[in-house]
Amino acid sequence: MYKGKYAQYFRTDIKENTIIPDVVQNPTFGFRGTSQIPGASANFGWSYIIKPYFLDRVAHVHDSDEYLFFLGPQIPDCFTNYDFEVDFYFGKEQELYTITEPTLVYIPKGMIHAPLDFRKINKPLFFGMLVLSGSYSLTDVDGIKSSFNGPGVDGAPKTIDLSKLGPVKHKKSVK
Repeated sequence: MYKGKYAQYFRTDIKENTIIPDVVQNPTFGFRGTSQIPGASANFGWSYIIKPYFLDRVAHVHDSDEYLFFLGPQIPDCFTNYDFEVDFYFGKEQELYTITEPTLVYIPKGMIHAPLDFRKINKPLFFGMLVLSGSYSLTDVDGIKSSFNGPGVDGAPKTIDLSKLGPVKHKKSVK
C-alpha cells in the first residue's frame, strides 16, 4: 500500500482470478476503472488464453472506444512466436475477420462487434482489452445493457460453467 498525498492514484489490487479457469490461466490482470479509482476514464485487462473458447457470444456496442490486442505468449518474441486463429465479427454487417497474427483492433464507440471466437489455440495467446470509459458496459443486439467490474463483483460470477452458456447471437439477430 502506498502512502502520500497522491496515494489514491496507485493501485495494487490488479491481480484477478479468471472466471473461466479451464480456458484462461490464472492469474489475470484487470483495472476496473472508477470502481477502483474514482474519476478514472479507462478500464482494461489482459488474459493468457490456453484453450479455444467462444468469448463474446453476443454482438454488442459500447458507449466509448475499445481496443483489443492479440499477441504471442512470450516476451520478447510475442510478434514471432504465435499460433492462433480468432474469428471476430465487425460492423452491422457482421463482417468476419480471422486474426492469425499479432494484431491490435480499434473499435469506435457505437460500432457493433462480436462474437469473438478463440477458435484455434496451438500456443497460448496473450489477449487484452482497453475501454476508454470508467466502467466496462455494453448494450447487446437485443438492447440489453450490462456491465462488468471484475469476477465476483456486483453480482458477476466468480467462475462460468461453460456447459451452461447461452446461444451465440450474431448475423441474423443484428438489427
